[in-house]
Amino acid sequence: MGLKRCAKPNEDDACFKEAERTQAVLPHLAGRAPVGSSSIVGAVLKKQCTRTERLHGGEVEETLVLGAACSEVLSGPRLAKVLRPAVDLQRRALEDLAEGKASEPLSIHTSAGLPSPLGAFVEALSAHLPWSDAGADWFLNLQLEGATAVWAGVEALMRLQQVSDKTSAGPQRGYLAVGERSYHGPKTTALGQPAEARWPGAPRTQGQVPYPLPTGGDTDAEHESFLRRFDAFLDEHAQYLGVILFEPQWGSSFAGRPWPKRTLQEAIQRSRARGILVLCDEIMCGLGRHGQGTLFLSKAWGLEPDAVTFGKSIAAGPFPMSGVAVRKGARALGVAGSKVVQCHTYAGSSALALLTAREVIEEVPKWFEHAAHMGEVVAEILGPCSDGKFFQVQGLGLMWGGLFVDPDATQRQKALALLRDACKQEGVWPYFVPAGGFMMTPPMDIDESELRDGLQRLVRCLSSVRAQLAEM
Repeated sequence: MGLKRCAKPNEDDACFKEAERTQAVLPHLAGRAPVGSSSIVGAVLKKQCTRTERLHGGEVEETLVLGAACSEVLSGPRLAKVLRPAVDLQRRALEDLAEGKASEPLSIHTSAGLPSPLGAFVEALSAHLPWSDAGADWFLNLQLEGATAVWAGVEALMRLQQVSDKTSAGPQRGYLAVGERSYHGPKTTALGQPAEARWPGAPRTQGQVPYPLPTGGDTDAEHESFLRRFDAFLDEHAQYLGVILFEPQWGSSFAGRPWPKRTLQEAIQRSRARGILVLCDEIMCGLGRHGQGTLFLSKAWGLEPDAVTFGKSIAAGPFPMSGVAVRKGARALGVAGSKVVQCHTYAGSSALALLTAREVIEEVPKWFEHAAHMGEVVAEILGPCSDGKFFQVQGLGLMWGGLFVDPDATQRQKALALLRDACKQEGVWPYFVPAGGFMMTPPMDIDESELRDGLQRLVRCLSSVRAQLAEM
């Protein structure tokens, strides 16, 4: 069944009236379309797992949102369950405030104090840390979204390197290694390659050194070829590198492609052998989405990084929250009197986010096995579309993607435009990525029949794109 469109809902529908007001202000928004565009999708009216009603062109369209970039983790009764403690706190606070009483703070600037639910969240997270020897020296830095969590991880590890540099005779390690094609947040203000200027006309920021990436295959020849290139990179740059940043399963830069496991393990070992600290960015692939039976992919694969980031929907989506866990160094930084700079007004300040994140950490492991099985369903239905000539499918668990593989970038973008149109008509909406393809990251508790429906729609969309390109 493809896209459903219906006339305007009941004019007395309050939600629809608010949606129309939002549609009217689209020309004043700067975001995921050219500034001033009114052709983007409008306000969402209702949502049940992937089934979404949204305003588009004055009508309501119904579509299956399979993408949304890991912004949702649970749905339906499970989402209600993890949100309940935060809602209860809000209710109690509203009642106290209305009566002029002191209330539990919903948020508190961390210069004034800490939110009470912080302890329970940290205890819950500590049970899932990705290290075999996590002792009492690990520490957290909480943030609001992925880009700043990565920055926080880099800063913490660089400060540890700085403490180490003071006791060694070698050169100062102030540079950061990042993948030659990578995304860790908006390129103007975050890390990633190719780097971009912070604003038009500005010089590019310095400090990032791009390292070579594997081709994606896991044959012995591909494994050895990458390691030769990686060793050459280390030979040239290692003495100046303080930190190297890996994304165990890539997000939008490679549309869900996982690193070959043994290749990543070896790259990390070789980096650490050169004195480089390792940060694994699991903003996208964490929370068990990878289907390997643990919260962090780093733990499932035995990567033993020096730090790991988390974020996206760790607070279920309604509350922004992210952070980085650092394996050790709390004692050393404390003795050195070193404090982190990556700390701001709302970083770690929300009692609502912390309450919800604890509930998410308790609930999500119940869905690890389901995520693995859904990964098998994706491979079954979407896998046959992967021919290596027209399209390539890749992923793990409930984080998958696909890329058009035409060597001509213009052709890939043409295919992407056709895919968007086909998805609009078919009533399915993945997360379209600039590289020329899409990602799928539905809620962890998606029903198998609903996932199969969405995947079959995507297969029809890809078939339509292939046919249209053949006629051009």
